[in-house]
Amino acid sequence: MAPALSSSVFCFLPLFLTFYCSLVLSASERRAVAHDDNMKEHVQSNKFLANEASDDSLGFPTLNAEALANTRCPKQVELRWQTEVSSSIYATPLITDLNTDGKLEIVVPSFVHYLEVLEGSDGEKLPGWPASHQSTVHSSALMYDIDKDGIREVALATFNGEVLFFRPSGFLMGEKLVVPRRRVRKDWYVGLSPDHADRSKNDVHDDSLIDLNTIAPLNNTYSIHGTNASLAGNNTLQQSGPAPAVSTGSHASSQNVTKRRLLEEPEKEATVENDDSNVLEDDADSSFDVFRNAEEIAEDHGDQGLLDHDTYDYDDYVDESMWSDDSWSEAQHLKEADFIDIDAHILCTPVIADIDKDGVDELIVAASYFFDREYYDLPEHAKELPDGLDISKYVGGSIVVFNLDTKQVKWTVELDLSTDSVSYRAYIYSSPTVVDVDEDGFSEIVVGTSFGFLYVLQHNGTLKEPFPLLMGEIQGQVVAGDINDDGKIEIVGADVRGNVAAFTGDGKELWTVHLKSIVAQGPTIGDVDGDGHTDVVVPTASGKIFVLRGSDGVFVAPFPFRTHGRVMAPALLVDLNKRKAERKGLTIAVTSFDGYFYLIEGSSGCAEAIDIGETSYSMVLADNVDGGDDLDLIVTTMNGNVYCFQTPAPHHPLKAWPSQLQGRNVVASKINRQGIYVLPKSRSFRDEAGTNFWVEFKIVDQHRPMAGSPGIYNVTVTLLVPGNYQGLKRLVQNKIYTSPGVYQVKVPCVSVRTTGSVVVEMEDKNGLYFSDEFALTFHMRYYRLLKWLICLPFVGMVSLLLVVQSQEGAPLPSFSHQL
Repeated sequence: MAPALSSSVFCFLPLFLTFYCSLVLSASERRAVAHDDNMKEHVQSNKFLANEASDDSLGFPTLNAEALANTRCPKQVELRWQTEVSSSIYATPLITDLNTDGKLEIVVPSFVHYLEVLEGSDGEKLPGWPASHQSTVHSSALMYDIDKDGIREVALATFNGEVLFFRPSGFLMGEKLVVPRRRVRKDWYVGLSPDHADRSKNDVHDDSLIDLNTIAPLNNTYSIHGTNASLAGNNTLQQSGPAPAVSTGSHASSQNVTKRRLLEEPEKEATVENDDSNVLEDDADSSFDVFRNAEEIAEDHGDQGLLDHDTYDYDDYVDESMWSDDSWSEAQHLKEADFIDIDAHILCTPVIADIDKDGVDELIVAASYFFDREYYDLPEHAKELPDGLDISKYVGGSIVVFNLDTKQVKWTVELDLSTDSVSYRAYIYSSPTVVDVDEDGFSEIVVGTSFGFLYVLQHNGTLKEPFPLLMGEIQGQVVAGDINDDGKIEIVGADVRGNVAAFTGDGKELWTVHLKSIVAQGPTIGDVDGDGHTDVVVPTASGKIFVLRGSDGVFVAPFPFRTHGRVMAPALLVDLNKRKAERKGLTIAVTSFDGYFYLIEGSSGCAEAIDIGETSYSMVLADNVDGGDDLDLIVTTMNGNVYCFQTPAPHHPLKAWPSQLQGRNVVASKINRQGIYVLPKSRSFRDEAGTNFWVEFKIVDQHRPMAGSPGIYNVTVTLLVPGNYQGLKRLVQNKIYTSPGVYQVKVPCVSVRTTGSVVVEMEDKNGLYFSDEFALTFHMRYYRLLKWLICLPFVGMVSLLLVVQSQEGAPLPSFSHQL
């Protein structure tokens, strides 16, 4: 019996193993996602991915120019001046007093090779500018004193992964910050599921989704203070050696372009969801050509390509000979057998903040890693890479933090990794938001990726639970602010499928709404209709501008407002009410791809449309740029034009919106809400000659007291002293206040003739940053004393003679001797 049984077992064993293996393989094949089409199986069970931007395929209403011109609510806006710069303007400019002379300038990062500065009074180019560099620019300029000499330089992050610094004279400094390349295994994608992140679960209501051992959107290794560490599922740091990144991508065919494409998936026509049934009309499809190269356009429009097609590119308004010698070369690649270093690029504006409260500022960069196909298509550059390397297999994203004192990388957290052919790629298109979401005294870094993850990292780079959360592709900035008036910070994200979601600081969903259109920019926050409650403004690619109630996401009437083209720029909220006007609410200022600049009343939805005939991706800015007492609006376009519009609304420091993030992290209107500003008698441009002077400022917070939240206002007053002063270049005074109101700080004068800037900064308990500044001089008007020293003796003698002569009969005094 035993031999017979043994024989039967050996006969049955191969059959059993074959059957078991077939079951395992079948199960694994059902879980695998071989290509993007297989994503449809998982979309239905994820509410974010199940939604589509269906309105984007409906087309736009017929444009009636006469009706737009005959507006019922004119804002009496007039063009003050117009200037053209060297190339397209993709990023939002910066308004600042560059020369500390009491006059505002506009720092414009043109897309190709030049950083330009315009005088706010008339738009003329400032002497010494434009300054040139060797890259393209997707980010706005920042102001920071990198060399600690008391003069703030202009910081500019470039496409090539560098942060450059320019002096106010336009001179490019030798100091710069370079984002290191990201090292991955050459074969990191071999044997992995093309899209192995589990998108079949609902991220918001399923706590088990945040299981890093299952979906692992983070790389296994990241560097903190120069040491390698592993991010385990329990968020503890463990020492480890190099490990391959966990991917979020797939096997891919080669793709022609690695540039940012806001509204396009590779190898297909411009559609909403890569569904052939949703192909856009020809006019809408042609608008995507700004992100295509000539070869792709030729394929879509016949052999004539650009010749027969009415389109434009970033460089259409630029003379290429202007920078023919400014070619860029990547640093040499180390050709190793198993690893490859991916080039670093910066596609958004960095943020400067002291995130760990150690007294040293950090620069937080959201870096994207890929091989620029336009660069490596050239034979002389292709040989820089290892032979046979498929550059389409490597796309990554990371958060890189620099110490601005040592100018070295402090830590790096590697996020997603993908190929360049899948729908969800690892690019990071939007700036990180730095804010204290949990009120622990340290700032967190909030960022969304095009892979669809919403990350929150703590000040040391560790992942904050229960993040990351999964949405659709996130291209606009994830913003933070108190949207439901409870005194706490909420997080609001939007994706290209039209989803807008609000979360608490600990990751719990407050509400979601589906707008059925691509959202390519982050929302803006403010009391739009003047009812005393916070609203969220979201522009979309369908041309609709939505206003959502911050407490529950319900549409605020009479919105949405419909334009006649895509809205791809962030919305500005500004108070354009005239003096003593009874009208409440804010005005939405935004540009549309129909060529109009819209000013929409928040209380009524009535709009004035100004025909500029151009498109724009940048935010409208507001400030008093000409030195008068009214508010000006700055509009920039992809044609390279800068417009300054004068409004009849009176200027107030809290109405100003001088940069997209207002210094760091504020995307909310400050007027009648929260902020800090220097009172007029202190901010006037003047000369100080005493031993000290007073700075009087006002803390405004009409928001948190209403929510019953205690106020903590950390105010720092800094005097920046450039020139020949031999003492400290930064005279800093810090004080914490517990209630809004008017306060004074005594600032010491310097003993030499020089100029200076006073910067008043405030952070609340959530790290929301507000600032105001003004310029002044020290001992520069001594010549007034010389005038009096010369004039007073003469005036005294003449007065004495007149007094003596007026005495009747009195002889004039004589100094001659009597003989």
